[in-house]
Amino acid sequence: MSAYPPPRPPGRGFQGSPPPRRGRAVRVDPVLVELGAGLVWLAVGTLGLGADGVGTLILAVGIAIAIGIGVENRRRGPRPFDTSRSAEMLRLGGGVIAIVIIASIVLGLISASAFLPGLALVLTGGAFVLLSRSTGQQPTRWLGLVVVAAGVLSALVTTATAGGFVSQGLLGLLAGVLMLLSAADRVGLVEMLRDRAR
Repeated sequence: MSAYPPPRPPGRGFQGSPPPRRGRAVRVDPVLVELGAGLVWLAVGTLGLGADGVGTLILAVGIAIAIGIGVENRRRGPRPFDTSRSAEMLRLGGGVIAIVIIASIVLGLISASAFLPGLALVLTGGAFVLLSRSTGQQPTRWLGLVVVAAGVLSALVTTATAGGFVSQGLLGLLAGVLMLLSAADRVGLVEMLRDRAR
């Protein structure tokens, strides 16, 4: 059973369509956010593999899976956050992007760019943990904690060795896969696959 609320059934015609929105309030669909973040981390991970053919294949498979999840989310009826939670998600996302950009410049100046993937993982996971406090969704919290742990592990590996394969490649792929799985769970695909396997 999915830990997220069940998706709404798709509306037909004007019946079941959402009421008209006033002003320019933005409502963010968490499924699309997790799909986007997952694809970004898959791309980061494939860059760390150092093998163009394998990395391209993995990224192509990830994009195909993300498209499938997105289509299923639209078919079942998206469940966007309300305006206040959407605003918080946008603030967190903007903050993470800004800090990563600044950190990339600073780490580049001190020749420590190898730590950037780990720092970005910690920031991404931290944003998910903070978001879970306002949404009350435990899967989002656990996803954030696992991504933070991956970021810390990445930093430790970078400190101990010079291998970007583990810190950027494998851990980036792990974060991407976890975010795609979380998006699939929100839509209800994980529960559906589990029921079919029984």
